Amino acid sequence: MRKRMRKRNLTACGVCGVAALAGGTAAGQAGGDEKFVVVRAGRVITVSGEEYAPGMIVIADGKVRLVGQNLEYPDGATVIDARGQTVMPGMIHVRTRFGLPSYNRPGVRGDLKALDEVVLSQIEFEEFLEAGFTAACYTPFGDGIAGVAGVLRTGGPESARRVKDAAYLRVDMTDPASDKGTLRNALKKAQEEIDKVEKARQEWEKKQKEKAEAEKKQQEEQQKKEGEEQKPGDKPAPPPKPEEKPQPPKPSPPKPGDSGAAPPVEAPKESEKKEPEQFVPPAMDPAHLPLINLIQKKYDVPLFIELDQASDYLHAEDVLKPHKEFPRVYWLGARLPNRASDYDYVVKALGEKKALVVVPPAIFYLPLTVEQYNLAAELTKAGCKVACAPWWDAPLEFDRVRSRLADLVRAGLARADALKSVTAHAAEAVGVADRLGTIEKDRDADLVFLSGDPLDPRSEVMQVMIGGEIVYERKDGRR
Repeated sequence: MRKRMRKRNLTACGVCGVAALAGGTAAGQAGGDEKFVVVRAGRVITVSGEEYAPGMIVIADGKVRLVGQNLEYPDGATVIDARGQTVMPGMIHVRTRFGLPSYNRPGVRGDLKALDEVVLSQIEFEEFLEAGFTAACYTPFGDGIAGVAGVLRTGGPESARRVKDAAYLRVDMTDPASDKGTLRNALKKAQEEIDKVEKARQEWEKKQKEKAEAEKKQQEEQQKKEGEEQKPGDKPAPPPKPEEKPQPPKPSPPKPGDSGAAPPVEAPKESEKKEPEQFVPPAMDPAHLPLINLIQKKYDVPLFIELDQASDYLHAEDVLKPHKEFPRVYWLGARLPNRASDYDYVVKALGEKKALVVVPPAIFYLPLTVEQYNLAAELTKAGCKVACAPWWDAPLEFDRVRSRLADLVRAGLARADALKSVTAHAAEAVGVADRLGTIEKDRDADLVFLSGDPLDPRSEVMQVMIGGEIVYERKDGRR
């Protein structure tokens, strides 16, 4: 079905069976210059809770105001008629370098940001939109600690494309022989930088204390000297007269033609006060700053630890044992073979941590067997939150994500968890769950319109909305 967008001047009807979120107010009562868009869909999948068939979404200034059925909205709102379509939150690509070059950049490069590499005009973002991705997290490339990833919207005005500059710090652990030492040494260096600043602070405080004591001692000696110079029997010196405050000049009598008002007199200026000295910390190594913030519990970005096999997880946890509080996300499958996985050995451990794990949406086989293994389902069952990312960075694979999710559902993954893996959990993995990933009050109106159920391989992406504006519409005959 093609999009039909039209203006409707409707008097806001009484709400019958309204399913608005807590704290919401009837859109019909809103005033001011807010721009309202209303989506009337055959079905709305919120991901955060209920599904509505039929459903409505009321959007104000690019953000969801209400979602449910039979909702009120203001006269003059733009109404999108999608009653033959299913609407869901836009999908989020957790880990991509689509359109960017690959290169080897080993070592610790926490000062580098992937979004600094992105030139919007040189990337075919329509490939994301055609598959239903409204946001993509661009990750730095290289071994070791490669840098900081960032989140972009895949459409809309350039001024609103950046969602989050710092989503996570990418840590490669696919070659423990070198990567383990890199991470351990980086943490050690980060702690040394913290100790360097603390040592400088202590030395500064010591000097300030010594300076204050020297000034006090000098003052006491001066007072003592003045007391010794005064002879016995001498009259004590009269105390100094207080300085007289300057008196403002007397106003001169008004001259003929004057208004009679005296000219303004400026108040005497106070002597400038000497500002107390402030400690100026030495500069820290910017390449280690994200790790420094983690150690100091500022938590600017979590670690995004890329693993190739189960033993890599054990090596990573061995290094991070003193830092159990670090927020972290695990990417299982950096170079995962198509036909085998040994992650079943660590699924229980990940589940006990309630870990947030990113996996390709694929069925694997147990090592040296022909027995299929649904890693996403097993991780979910163990207690993990699972996000799914395309197997590789290619438009064909972007298009296959929903059909691969359907395979996981047929093999045991719950339908709700499959949808969350590319929306709500993906948003959490890249630090934008407060804005994207669900259809609920105050979330950005980044939506995908489908011709049918999202897990039906025959369903097509018909339209994509970002920030309350339609940014993509399927062309006739295009697949």
